[in-house]
Amino acid sequence: MNILKNHNGFSLIETIIVIVIIGIAAIGVLSVFITGMKGAADPLITIQVIELAQEKMDIVIGDRQNTARGYSYATTPANYPAESPISGFANFNRSIAIACVTTADFNAAGSAPAPSCVGVTNYARVTVTVTHAVIGSVTTVTLLTNY
Repeated sequence: MNILKNHNGFSLIETIIVIVIIGIAAIGVLSVFITGMKGAADPLITIQVIELAQEKMDIVIGDRQNTARGYSYATTPANYPAESPISGFANFNRSIAIACVTTADFNAAGSAPAPSCVGVTNYARVTVTVTHAVIGSVTTVTLLTNY
């Protein structure tokens, strides 16, 4: 009987073991990709939230600069009702807070909102907040003046 002493290649058991090891490693690698893909929408949502906040801020600033509307209109909170949800963006909510401020408290939270800042002070802090369930909220703040 001739016994082969020189083995060339892999046995069936060695091949099965390699396939199992590669399968286990692939599961680990793919789970990292799956986790990364789940978070891939977050940057898109963040950009949308920022753009929606900036859009409303631009509207308020535009109202302030509009000679037909001006400071009185732009500092009246009733002119900017909360949007829940924002039209065309089902999962986004947007609100505006307007507080009359003096030169002493530009960086403070400001006084309680007034029906309008006209006659109260020449400065108003406008805060636009947009929220989304996945990323939370984004806030933009500006200062309007009556000059």
